Amino acid sequence: MELPARTSILVAAARVFGSREPDETIRNPDFLADKLIGQDELALISGHPLSAAMLQPYAEAIQNSAVAGLTFAMLLRTRFIDEALTRAVNNGATQIIILGAGFDSRAYRFRDLLAACRLIEVDAAPTQQYKKARVHAVLSDLPTNLTYLSVDFAKDDLRIALRAAGLRETEKTFYIWEGVTMYLPEESVRKTLQLVAACSAPGSSLVLDYVSSLGLDLAKANPQGPGAFPTAWGEPWIFGVPVASSIEFFRKLGLDPGVPVAMTNPELIKRYAIGRDGTMYGAKVFAKMRAEAQTRPGSEDARKAVAAAGGVYWLAELTVPDSAAESVQNG
Repeated sequence: MELPARTSILVAAARVFGSREPDETIRNPDFLADKLIGQDELALISGHPLSAAMLQPYAEAIQNSAVAGLTFAMLLRTRFIDEALTRAVNNGATQIIILGAGFDSRAYRFRDLLAACRLIEVDAAPTQQYKKARVHAVLSDLPTNLTYLSVDFAKDDLRIALRAAGLRETEKTFYIWEGVTMYLPEESVRKTLQLVAACSAPGSSLVLDYVSSLGLDLAKANPQGPGAFPTAWGEPWIFGVPVASSIEFFRKLGLDPGVPVAMTNPELIKRYAIGRDGTMYGAKVFAKMRAEAQTRPGSEDARKAVAAAGGVYWLAELTVPDSAAESVQNG
């Protein structure tokens, strides 16, 4: 069996670590990730501090900035998407499409909520086959309304593949595109978003995370930063949404972006990452990180650029407006 994308294991491991947080108010809700990520999977990400952290006492491991930073990001991302999924189904979505699913566990965690929905997990064959093997090994009584769709995004026509997997373009659909856009060429991102706009009923939506072009530039300028992945994995970030025109970027592709939310947004943090004691998850570690960052050349200029842009890493829920969906009905 071919190996899965290492980043798919890494972010699942971050959800595992976050699910071990003693304070349930800021605990990552992905309680199934711990079953999917075992010793063999941790060995595949041994180049990242999180692999070792998983075997250390939680209070000790959380002091590592790379561990705390990734776990914090996954806490916000997981809860934001979980809430968007729940809201979409309650508002009438009957199809759930998870693009680049990796080790996503929502088809199993939200089994009762999604019982009447059509579920399709889409991914490249190596990662999907590995994930399926893990699911069958550790979970029982799998949902019968879930279809796995293996796609070569560089070669296959995604719309044809989704139709063959059971997608009904006249039904309201909710798409999850988590942790993917930054690894794709811009043209692939554009084509996928255009497809969602073209083949989805009015009111359908897609939730995603994305890095801005500024965030991409800063990551390239500091390749050994706390959020960096080992270069040997060969999974670099290569695309960032234009920093000055993200709203227009999505609108031109036929989607209403609403109001994207930066990961540093105070209201987002207050909603998802403030513990019982009133402090933010990892606050002491992040304060130390900020102090260390100030010693790096150009740090003040970078800080000002990020502040002016409002952030570099974003969450958004894009909606298919009536005008975009009309082309579906006609074509």
